[in-house]
Amino acid sequence: MKKIKELFGNINMKSLKYGSLSLVMVVAFIAIAVVVNLMVGAIQDKGLVNLKLDLTTDKLYSIGDTSKEILKKLDKDVEIFGLFDIGDMNSNERLKQIKEVLSQYEKFPRVKVTYLDPDKNPGLIKQIDPTGLKDIDKGDFVVKSGNKVRKLSGDEIIKTNYNPQTGQPMGMSFVGEQGFTGAIKYVTSDKTPVVYFTQGHGEGTVEREYSNLKNQLETNNYEVKSINLMTSEKVPEDAEILMIASPKADMSPQERDRIKEYLKNGGKAVFLFDSLENDVKFSEFEALLAEYNVGINYDKVKENDDRRYFPKNPYAVVLDVPKSSVIPIDYQLLLANSRSLNILKNQKEYMTVTTLIKTSQTAVGEQIDKSRGKDIAGPLELGVAVENKGGAKPSRILVLGNAYFISDEARMQYGQYFQYGHNFFTLSLNWLMDKKNEVVISPKSYDMPKMNITSAAQAGMLALIVVILLPLAILGTGMFVWMRRRHL
Repeated sequence: MKKIKELFGNINMKSLKYGSLSLVMVVAFIAIAVVVNLMVGAIQDKGLVNLKLDLTTDKLYSIGDTSKEILKKLDKDVEIFGLFDIGDMNSNERLKQIKEVLSQYEKFPRVKVTYLDPDKNPGLIKQIDPTGLKDIDKGDFVVKSGNKVRKLSGDEIIKTNYNPQTGQPMGMSFVGEQGFTGAIKYVTSDKTPVVYFTQGHGEGTVEREYSNLKNQLETNNYEVKSINLMTSEKVPEDAEILMIASPKADMSPQERDRIKEYLKNGGKAVFLFDSLENDVKFSEFEALLAEYNVGINYDKVKENDDRRYFPKNPYAVVLDVPKSSVIPIDYQLLLANSRSLNILKNQKEYMTVTTLIKTSQTAVGEQIDKSRGKDIAGPLELGVAVENKGGAKPSRILVLGNAYFISDEARMQYGQYFQYGHNFFTLSLNWLMDKKNEVVISPKSYDMPKMNITSAAQAGMLALIVVILLPLAILGTGMFVWMRRRHL
């Protein structure tokens, strides 16, 4: 008994008090969590309220404010068909995600979502697409309003990214919201503008080099086609935008005249020039652009400030794009292997030239052919927008010293910067089309966010914080708590 009393006498009653209180609080917290979880499950099962939270980094299971505004303003009924067996929908994780996203669309009165298995409904596809021109099959999603139909296949909703050198998969992107909202815009619009990509000058094909851009244009209500102006007598009547992306050879005088005539009658065009190591002379392009007070240089842009380029590549320049009359918000772009532009001094009252992209003063335009003279000192013009009111009708053009930033290869190489570039480009096209209130819907990445470290100084500072300062802070906090608890 005496030993027992001595044992209890040595117990610090204050410590026992606080320890017991902590135990009670832990037990109470667990009990409350279990009760709340059971209540939420019951409410969810009965469908009384939606208490789901999308905690994914890129909000993969939600739709954004852009889509919600479009859906609120719908003045036509839209039906979305999922051509699947409902059992497949519930067992496949990717399809379950798509179904969850579509449940967000169903909340709007003009939208109806239906899941049907074509094998069990033989006449369904014929009913949706009487002409059979859309090549609809089981496993597709179809968006329809009136007689307008747009098909979305699985790889148009969840895209696999591939390394252009090895062909190996490199992550995935979810473009469900982009695809469905874009399809709704398409089927409910009275007119769909056509973007023609020129061919015949070594440009990359839309399907192979610019498929991601093509998809983004289509989901933002543009139709995409190709054209060779050497074999066409003129730019087609339905052309809303003419796109010349990374030509490797000059155009002919006849092509220049056809584009000039198109622009004079209110046309809109985009000229994208990469830096070329073989230093091809673009005499006809220069002659055409000179009428819009724009010139092109034969250089390769290099940034000498290591805080302003992609790690280990001073020719991949990171640029801050300020808000302007063309781009309504601030942007950051990465442009690799660019050539610089000139704004000519031949000012005209009926012409407005707006700078979109400019390098820092530390950048330089290295002449490809050194016989052309000295390298060009920064700041350098890399992108301009021009409005010309001197023709039969007002015309607009965009001229950028880079086409690589919208290519499929750039997506593999530069990750999130690629998406910034696509959004910037789509906003530029909206200005070209005078779509002042148009919006851009971006893909969502499954990839985990990454931190880009652009200099040795940044890497050293990060190492100092993670390896030394953070462990010391944790150790110091632990010592402080231990010292305090010694006296309880």
